[in-house]
Amino acid sequence: MIDQLCLVSTSGDMSSRGMGTKNTIYLFPSEYKKQVDNFLKAQLNFHLHTYNENWLKGNYKKTSKIPYKRYSESYHVLKDLNVFTCKYDFRTSWDLSLFDEGELQQYEPYRVEDNFNILKNKEKRKDFKIKKLSNETVCNWFGDRGYDINDAKLTYKTIYDPYERNDWIFINVANSSNYYTQDSFDKNEVELFYLNTNNPEPYDAWKKKSFKWDKKNLVNLIPKEDNDKWYEKFNKLND
Repeated sequence: MIDQLCLVSTSGDMSSRGMGTKNTIYLFPSEYKKQVDNFLKAQLNFHLHTYNENWLKGNYKKTSKIPYKRYSESYHVLKDLNVFTCKYDFRTSWDLSLFDEGELQQYEPYRVEDNFNILKNKEKRKDFKIKKLSNETVCNWFGDRGYDINDAKLTYKTIYDPYERNDWIFINVANSSNYYTQDSFDKNEVELFYLNTNNPEPYDAWKKKSFKWDKKNLVNLIPKEDNDKWYEKFNKLND
């Protein structure tokens, strides 16, 4: 998968040269990329400080204390996020890689740990469908919730999630003569609305200029949490 990153063990306890016979692969959500980057930088920095001129003189503890602390702190961040799962992960060196058979060939043999059900969710999302809604139906949905968009220029697509039975609409509303509509919608944004609710607040929004309307992108932008978790978060945001 060229759109999925992973951590791969290269040495230490969780590698093929450690407690087992295979390297370990951890898949992680893209929203944790920054935390993973921080860990990998801290890992490299610690190793560089460990093997500097002081190490050659036998005083490696003198300069590695602060880098070790940062290394440890960044590890615990990933452990709290469930990217790492045990103390043995800290006693392991890791590479960042695409989760792709060709890219991972150099790390064979390996085993895959999918703590976030990423592979399962990606497979499920193939069944999401583009749902056709008429302009009148869209205008009526917003009109029933206090937004008159009948005279506006609408660009939209609707996605149906067959597993949660949820309907979502990505919409850009522009060129309306209604002041309230102009004030409620940003013509430079594409907004995401959950249709199976009376709550007319957008779940999220993106800049129209760079927005991609293909099905794959739309499906990826829909909340990944299970039905109860994301809806609870949505309601809290709009209380």
